[in-house]
Amino acid sequence: MNANHVRHESMRDMHMNFSQLQSFVAVAETGSFTEAGYTIDLTQSAVSHALAALESELGVTLLERNHTGVVALTNVGHSILPHVRALLAHAETIQQEAKAARGLAKGKLRLGSIPPISPRLLAGVLTHFQQQYPDIEVALFEGTLQEVQEWIGTSMIDVGFVHHPAKEVESTLITTDEMQVFVARGHRLHARTSVTVNELREERLIMPRTGCEVPEMFDQERGRYRPPIRYQASEGATIVAMVREGLGITILPRMMLPEKLEGICGIPLDPPRQLQIGLAVRSQATASPGATLFVQTAVAWVQEQAALLPRAR
Repeated sequence: MNANHVRHESMRDMHMNFSQLQSFVAVAETGSFTEAGYTIDLTQSAVSHALAALESELGVTLLERNHTGVVALTNVGHSILPHVRALLAHAETIQQEAKAARGLAKGKLRLGSIPPISPRLLAGVLTHFQQQYPDIEVALFEGTLQEVQEWIGTSMIDVGFVHHPAKEVESTLITTDEMQVFVARGHRLHARTSVTVNELREERLIMPRTGCEVPEMFDQERGRYRPPIRYQASEGATIVAMVREGLGITILPRMMLPEKLEGICGIPLDPPRQLQIGLAVRSQATASPGATLFVQTAVAWVQEQAALLPRAR
């Protein structure tokens, strides 16, 4: 009996199903049987039974439950989770490929977004995509740059916005944004037409919790002193309000903020600093049809918007 025959015999003896695997991932991500049930449209009881059956089939405990109902992964649960996500992602890709062969664009797409992404860019691409492919359901996940890249690598999401080029994933350039300094009206720099990084070393920074690589910007200037980040906030609107009140300055991609700014002004950096935004997948060779279509749609939408700019002037 050869190794392949043994492997096939072993696979025939396994009785895992996709409902059990989906339940495991949903509980791992939500930490709750109830929330997991909402996520995959099953009752709490069905999720609990699916997990019990999966653990019985594998002969190991995947989840630990406490008296408050909070769920945590065991060590083996942590080890298995990336493989289950990858298996489910491949299954979704198989279904989408089969539907595409019949001329259908259906399925699910898990999209990751990061703070520097312009709200207009995200909303515009999503709207255009849903208009073209209404039968592809999009689930949006928001996280830090590191989280989104990890989610892509572990198949938690199918495609995500990243800084381009990105490491350990395959990214496609979508657009380029300009980094600008934003200060309150009346600030010592507010009338300037440009500002160097070195001129900001005595300022207090108000920055997003992640995403803009500003510390690296100062390191590249080989200066001895990096301005302290005094405050960090998750929302762009909060950062703008704090800058307006004179609590500090910020350095952000211009498209991250509204076109009309009240009480603050944006100043270009000298020399200019560009932030390249891309969409990444784990591998373009194995990406789902939905992920490929989303990247293509994003590129086309950005090109269309760029073509309209001269007419708008």
